[in-house]
Formats: sequence, C-alpha cells, structure tokens
Amino acid sequence: MKNILTITLFTSLSLFVACTAKKTGTTTATASIIPTETQLKAIQAKYPEVSMQTLTNGHAIYTGVCTNCHGQKNIFKRSEESWKHEIDDMAPKAKITDAQKDDLYKYILAMKATQAAVTK
Repeated sequence: MKNILTITLFTSLSLFVACTAKKTGTTTATASIIPTETQLKAIQAKYPEVSMQTLTNGHAIYTGVCTNCHGQKNIFKRSEESWKHEIDDMAPKAKITDAQKDDLYKYILAMKATQAAVTK
C-alpha cells in the first residue's frame, strides 16, 4: 500500500512539474532534478533513514516554494554547509516546517551526491 501511495504521489508530482514547465517555459533542467533510485542510494550512504518519499517531498518544496520566488538555481554550485545555512535562513520566510527543511536538505544533498549523473 505504501508503495502504491509513493508511486501515485511521484506520478502526480511528475505530471505537475511537466505541466508547470510548459506554462512557465522551464527547460528540461527541471526534469533532471527529479529524484530517482540513483539519488536515493547515494543519500542513504550518509543518511540510511531517507526514503524516496523524503526526496519526493524535498523536490516538491524545491520546485514549489523555492523556485516560486527565486527561479530554478543551479543547486550544485553551493556547498552542503552553504545550503544548510540558506535553508535555515529562508525557512521562516518560506513558512516551511523543520520536517520540510530536512526533506529539502536531504533532497539537495542527494542531487549533489549524484551531480555527474544528473548534469549529463
């Protein structure tokens, strides 16, 4: 049941991103930041408790709350420490919870951990 819910959520999120990309003129770079099993395995090396749901939640926050104000930035340019500081600084302004901050941070770290695979 949990897998069905995750797949449904991921599919819905993917469709939302695809539709949003058409409306806003976002390039395929948005599609390249959708988490996959590659990112999940990479982040689990450091944080074994992370699930695909965590990464999906983080992706939704990044492509929703973050990019609504800042546009899509190159998440690979900042260090892990810099991202942690930025997320902590922006969370009150973005009105995201501690759990959402953690999901966002883990999502970004997962993407950074597989940067070569994502940026090809």
